[in-house]
Amino acid sequence: MPIATAAKGTMTIVHRDGNQDVYDDVEIKVIHGALYMTSADAKGTMVIHDAACSLQGKLKVCLLTSASLIQDDETTPLDFKRGTCYVNSTDDYQPLVLSTTKVAPHSILLTFKTDKGTLVTLNGRIDRVEN
Repeated sequence: MPIATAAKGTMTIVHRDGNQDVYDDVEIKVIHGALYMTSADAKGTMVIHDAACSLQGKLKVCLLTSASLIQDDETTPLDFKRGTCYVNSTDDYQPLVLSTTKVAPHSILLTFKTDKGTLVTLNGRIDRVEN
């Protein structure tokens, strides 16, 4: 049985030219170890295929290694420089190491930057986790 989680969040995409797009009510799912982030209108999905994960205190921290964009029935690989995802599955706020930022209970915080200079962030609450 696949492990799946569902959530809603806000994704912000800041383009190299400074313009930004904000997507509210992004659906967030984890299926077979991949993170799917789908816009509310279902016209686009970003998929994080691969990540190296470990625990830092009570936070699961993943360094992203492979991602793609699914849009108009086409899949395009995303070339990113670096990216990190933080998952807090506890009932309390959890601090990021060496930062004043805290991840809300049952939430996910993701940031990555592409080689072209586009910055993508996602912040959302995890509704349910099935193990």
